[in-house]
Amino acid sequence: MKKHFFWGSFILSAIINYSNAQSLTLKDCIARAKENNTAIELAKQSVETRKEQLEGSKKNILPKVDLLAGYNYLGKPLEVNLQQTKDGIIEGSALQSANAATTIYEQITGDPLNQNIRDLIYQSSRNIISAVYPNYNPALSKQDYFLAGVMLRQPIYLGGKLKAVQELKKQELHSSEINLENAQDLLVYNLSLQYLQVLYFNSMIEKEEQKVEALQKNEKYAANLLKSEIIPPYQKKWADVALIQGKTSLENLKLERENALLTLKQMMGMALDSNLEIDGKISEDYATTTELQKLQAGQNTDIRLLNAKKEEANTALKVAKSMNYPNIFAIGNAQFFRKDLPVITPPWMVGIEMQWTIFNGFENQNKIKAAQSLVKEANLLIQQKQEAVALALQLAQNKIKAFQNQSETLDAARKETYTTTEMVRKRMENSLSSVKDVNDALQLQYSSEKLFYTSLVAYQTALATYYYLNGQPENITTLIN
Repeated sequence: MKKHFFWGSFILSAIINYSNAQSLTLKDCIARAKENNTAIELAKQSVETRKEQLEGSKKNILPKVDLLAGYNYLGKPLEVNLQQTKDGIIEGSALQSANAATTIYEQITGDPLNQNIRDLIYQSSRNIISAVYPNYNPALSKQDYFLAGVMLRQPIYLGGKLKAVQELKKQELHSSEINLENAQDLLVYNLSLQYLQVLYFNSMIEKEEQKVEALQKNEKYAANLLKSEIIPPYQKKWADVALIQGKTSLENLKLERENALLTLKQMMGMALDSNLEIDGKISEDYATTTELQKLQAGQNTDIRLLNAKKEEANTALKVAKSMNYPNIFAIGNAQFFRKDLPVITPPWMVGIEMQWTIFNGFENQNKIKAAQSLVKEANLLIQQKQEAVALALQLAQNKIKAFQNQSETLDAARKETYTTTEMVRKRMENSLSSVKDVNDALQLQYSSEKLFYTSLVAYQTALATYYYLNGQPENITTLIN
C-alpha cells in the first residue's frame, strides 16, 4: 500500500512539475497578469469603491433619524427672575386694586369714588404688595436632568443637490471603469514588449549556441593542424580566444534572459523564485503591413479617460451651482424621556424647515469659477492628448515601414554571411585561409544575425505601439506566439 502511495505521489508531482514548466504564450501571460497584477487589482478595487459611493448617494433621499439623549448638570438650578418684573407687577396690582374699588363703589352708590380715597387705596395696595413680594428668584428645578428622544429630518427640496451628487458619483464610477481599461491596456502593452525581449534573447541564445558549436569545431580543427605543424601556435590561440569569447557572450545572454523573465514575473504577479518557461523565438515575419490597412482606428483609453474626467468636471460645476439654492426639510421630534424638565414642553412636534445660505463670503462663487476653470482645463488636456496620440500614431506607422524595409535588407545580408562562412571554412580546409579568417567570418555572421533580430524586435515593438495607441493592444497577440 505504501509503495503504491509513493508511486502515486511521484507521478502526481511529475505531472504538476510538467504543467508548471509548460511554456506560456503571450496570451497566457496576459491572462495571468490581468488576474494577479497589483496595478490591475488596485484599479478594480477603485471601481468597487466608486460603486459603493454611488449606492450611498442614492440613499441620501431617505430620512435621517437620530436618537438624541443627554445628561446635563447646571452650575445652579434654573431660576425665575422675579426682580426684573417687580416694579411692573406692583404697579399693575395697585392700579388693579384702585380700579376695582372705584367700580364697586360706583355700582353701590351710583356716585364716583373720591379721588383722594382712590389714591389712598392705590398707595395702600402698593405698600402691601411691595411688602409681601419676594426679594429673591425662586428655583424651578434641580441642577441636573436627563433628556431622550427621536429626531427625524426628511429632505424635501435641496435645489438639485442630491441629483447632482448622484450624477457625479455615477460619472466617477464610469471614470474608474475606463481607468481599469487603461491600466489593462498599459499592462498588455508593457508585457508584450517584455515578452518580445524574452523571445529575442531565446533567438540570440540559439544563434550564439550555434556559433559556439562552430567555434568548438574550429578550435579542434586548429588543434589538429597545430599537432601536424601546419599552422603556428598563435593561430591556435586565436581559436581558443574566440571560443572563450563566444562562451562568455552566451552566458551573458542567458543572464539577460533571466532578468527579462524576472521582470515578466513581476508584471504577472508571480513570485520571483517561481518557475516560468517561455520557449518561443522572435517571429521572422516582417510582412504584416496589410494588417494595418485593415485595422480600424480604435479609441485610445487615455483620451477616453480624459473625456470622462471632463464630464466629472461638468457635473462638479452643477454641484457647485446647486449650493446657491435653498434646502427644505420636513422635521419631527418625539421626546419619550423628560425627567425633571424645568419647563413643560409638548411630547412631540412636526414642522417644515428651510435653510438658505444668503452670504458665505463669496465661497460658492469661487467654487463655481474653479469648476468652470476645471472644465476648460479638461478640454485643453483632451486636445493636447489627441494631438500627441495623432503624432505618435503617424510616427509608429512610419517606423513600421522603416523597420520592415530594414529587416528585409538585413535578412538578405545575414543569409549572405552563411555562404561567406562556408566558403572561408572550405578555403581553410584547403590551406587557403587561416583559422582567424573562419573566426572572423563566424563573428560577422553572428553580428548580422543580431542586427536582423534587433530590427525585428524594433519592428514588432512599433506594431505593438500602433495597436496600443488605437486602444487595441491585444491585437499584437495575433503576430506574437
